[in-house]
Amino acid sequence: MRQSTKTHILIFLAFLLLALALTYPTVTHLGTFLPGDGGDDPAIAWNLWWVKFSLLNQPQNPFFTQMMFYPLGINLAFYTHTLLNGLTALPLLLNFGTVAASNLHMFFTLAAGGYGTFLLTRYLLVREFRRGDDIPAAFFAGVVYAFASSKLFYVALGQFNIASTHWIPFAALFFLKLKNDPRPRYAALTALFLVMQAYTEMTYASFLLVWMALVWVWEILFPNGGGRGWNRHIRPYLPLAGLFALGIAPILAAMLPDMLAEGDFLVVGGGFADAFSADLLGFFVPTMHHPLFGGWVARTGIANFDKGQHIFIGYTVTALAVIGLWRLRRNRAAWFWAFAALFFALTTLGPNITVNGYATGIPGPFILFQHLPIFKGNRYPSRYSVMLLLSLAPLAAIGFQQLVVSLRHSSLVTRHSRFTLHVSLFTILMAFFIFENLSIPLPQSDMRVPEEYQIIAADPDDFTVLDIPFAWRNGFRITGAYTTGFMFGQFYQTVHQKPMVQGNTSRNPELKFRYFTTAPILSSLRALETGHDLPPEQWDADRAIAGDVLRFFGIKYIVVRPETPGYLNNPQATIPYIESVLPVEKISESPDLILYRVNLPPLPAEIDLRRSPLRRLYFAEGWGLPDEFGNYVVAQRKTARLMVPLDGEAKVLRYTTQSMNPANRIWIDINGDAVYPITNHQSPISPINTQPSFTPPIVEIPIPAEAVRAGMNDITLHFNELSPVVSNPYPVITIVSAG
Repeated sequence: MRQSTKTHILIFLAFLLLALALTYPTVTHLGTFLPGDGGDDPAIAWNLWWVKFSLLNQPQNPFFTQMMFYPLGINLAFYTHTLLNGLTALPLLLNFGTVAASNLHMFFTLAAGGYGTFLLTRYLLVREFRRGDDIPAAFFAGVVYAFASSKLFYVALGQFNIASTHWIPFAALFFLKLKNDPRPRYAALTALFLVMQAYTEMTYASFLLVWMALVWVWEILFPNGGGRGWNRHIRPYLPLAGLFALGIAPILAAMLPDMLAEGDFLVVGGGFADAFSADLLGFFVPTMHHPLFGGWVARTGIANFDKGQHIFIGYTVTALAVIGLWRLRRNRAAWFWAFAALFFALTTLGPNITVNGYATGIPGPFILFQHLPIFKGNRYPSRYSVMLLLSLAPLAAIGFQQLVVSLRHSSLVTRHSRFTLHVSLFTILMAFFIFENLSIPLPQSDMRVPEEYQIIAADPDDFTVLDIPFAWRNGFRITGAYTTGFMFGQFYQTVHQKPMVQGNTSRNPELKFRYFTTAPILSSLRALETGHDLPPEQWDADRAIAGDVLRFFGIKYIVVRPETPGYLNNPQATIPYIESVLPVEKISESPDLILYRVNLPPLPAEIDLRRSPLRRLYFAEGWGLPDEFGNYVVAQRKTARLMVPLDGEAKVLRYTTQSMNPANRIWIDINGDAVYPITNHQSPISPINTQPSFTPPIVEIPIPAEAVRAGMNDITLHFNELSPVVSNPYPVITIVSAG
């Protein structure tokens, strides 16, 4: 093995050892606990399982799942999907299980980020700073990037997706190489790592694009020789742009249909960006996770310091970066990194800069991103701290190097003591940095799955699970129990592997929440688990339809995990309702969990979608709200979706058509397979009522048994055009306000 290869292996192993030490006590219980507070860590671990499940267990599109939000499903392109993490962690998951794989992969991401910054800094030292190769200085830069307290804060929150910044320095390295030497391979490698970061955490891909734009503008404003115009500033980047667009095309293809149909739901208003902004004073105060000084921040006026908004730069890095910039004050490249650090520091402060809790009214650069498509989807200004660290790390390496050089030339240092001096200084500076950013012991979440879930997993039938406490959550709100407990319910799905009606996502159309929160039975359970009372008449009304509602969702098991009652959270309050109203039998009970099996009625052979008490449940995307008389539910889009549980036998679909255009085409697909084209002049239309135009005809569509599932059927009607409803005496425009 070549000496240089051994050096790189040792460098990576050193970063890996630091990852093990600085995330203590995670390494002591790899297979049972995750770092985190229970808010996001169960879901991010679920991601790794989902990638494996969607590719190996039940092969399907990994960007869409019906395992949550059943039966509608949810588009995971708008979720913190971490698809690439799932792929790179797949060998670990197959061999060690989900929890151990998540922990081991987290160690890898920290080490890889440090190693990438090490490579980037070495390139800068030689190519742009003209300082010569310096492995210790570059290693120090990698430690700054990988183990700053702001990065470890995301690990402490269980936000392993936000801590997954490991491909950023590689993309930056090859982009700089492309800038200095426009070869196609550098464009390809830049695009590769940019795409890899996008499939790891899309937010950081957008940050990289901002950084690349800064580099590009800097080169135009302060050229450093070479050609100009097209050949220098545009042509080299066209292959990069094309390859990046090609690489993220699957993500965009998954996102665009929902965006076109539902509108732009990436952000609501300002997205609470003010609450998720860093405070300028926080740059100089250790985070709450510091073992000695963690209480300091609570004595300041800094607000919201507990969710990753607190960015502590540290005095060691600040001092070294200032020394480095002063030493290279005549170097244009060094000034770019200083400018980038200032820009991203201001960006982390959000739309309005705050100092010690006081809003100055001074706008920050983040306000620009709130108006840009895609970029506005990030509502956490503090997350730009990753680019701040990337910008400071090379300057800190120069400062480190300058201290060594200055001491080497001191008259007090002999030739024989220079090596010892270098090692000692490196050790001291590393110790200072690590101590300032220390975040141990990290909080841990117990991910051991209760044994009762094995009972559910052993049942071979197709069914759904209702796990209480339950909620529907996105990046803006929680609708349901206000607890992290429902997130563990999502993780427990990795054991029972059955769909769930509840769900967690990042962004979603409003219907994905409204459909479930207005559903009978579910809405009553949600009211009870959030501490509200139900009138006796509601219990009686629910009892009459409980079996049919549970049959609709296919809920065969109900799990109740009691918790200490709190704000909008009292899951055990559902127990009297479950045992009195729902057709269940208790099959297991302990202080921590009660398991019920539902006695489901048979699947229906025929359903009147308009007048059934369950009619809201049948109509998914593309329909207006049912009128209270059960006369009409009007399709409002060219694609309208029905969710209908059936017994698996041949069926006839009857519906009213009112197209005024004989050329209008209508076609139907069932469960994504069978397609039935229909026109006004072609079978299989069989008009039952063909009176004059103001009385719309009823048509019949025969559906063969092979197209019908025993259980939930997803029926989508496609229309060539939409026509006005001329014979409906009721309003046909549906307006939904305030959710």
